[in-house]
Amino acid sequence: MSEIIFDRKLLRLNRARFAKDFTKHNFLHHEVANRIAENVGFLNREFDDILEIAPRDGYLSALITTKNKFIIEDEENLFSEKNSFDLIVSNLNLHFINNILQFLLQVKNLLKPGGIFIASFFGEENLSELAHVLYKTENEIYGGISPRMMPTIDVKTAAALLQKVGFANPISDFEKIKVEYSNPQKLLNDLKFMGQGNILTKRSRRFFTKNFLQKIFQNYQKFYGNADGKISATFELITISGWSPDKIKL
Repeated sequence: MSEIIFDRKLLRLNRARFAKDFTKHNFLHHEVANRIAENVGFLNREFDDILEIAPRDGYLSALITTKNKFIIEDEENLFSEKNSFDLIVSNLNLHFINNILQFLLQVKNLLKPGGIFIASFFGEENLSELAHVLYKTENEIYGGISPRMMPTIDVKTAAALLQKVGFANPISDFEKIKVEYSNPQKLLNDLKFMGQGNILTKRSRRFFTKNFLQKIFQNYQKFYGNADGKISATFELITISGWSPDKIKL
């Protein structure tokens, strides 16, 4: 049995709790959704049945022309009939899945022969500035560190996992999007209301005290502030795609 890294119950609670505020903080989801839809457009084919896994809103699927659209809310419970969809998409969800191999195998089984899976997720160097600041600050104040940044997979491993479960023509690519914020609190608010908070099962139970939070802000400005007093945050995004084999092996 694989290790339970992520507290999926907390993830669902966070998504429900902050759903009403998501529209004010969804710029990154929509930016990546636009790129996924562009990749779908490059395929130059029609899709009869598409599935979007755990959508936060209907933005991505609305960009794709198809006859039938379906959703599954829980990434770890993909209950549906085999060979049901010719396109499956997932936007910024895979980094919260405990057993990624099992997930990918389930996705492949849901695809019709010749169907395609396209997904995005955060890479291993996502928010490197914030990771450094949290490490530095917690070490200064508490004399040690605790798990605060989620572990994820790199671009090469992502393609290898697709191949391992039987996807044809696996492709993985990454890009970095640098976002400028007026202050670190704006960044933390975006992460919170996007539903990207810390859901590690081994996360620290220490609250962000006022002193701890102020020190985070000071260190962020110190290491990553610019002349205008703004700060930068770099999101690393990985996009993967793989095809279901044309013929079903008996």
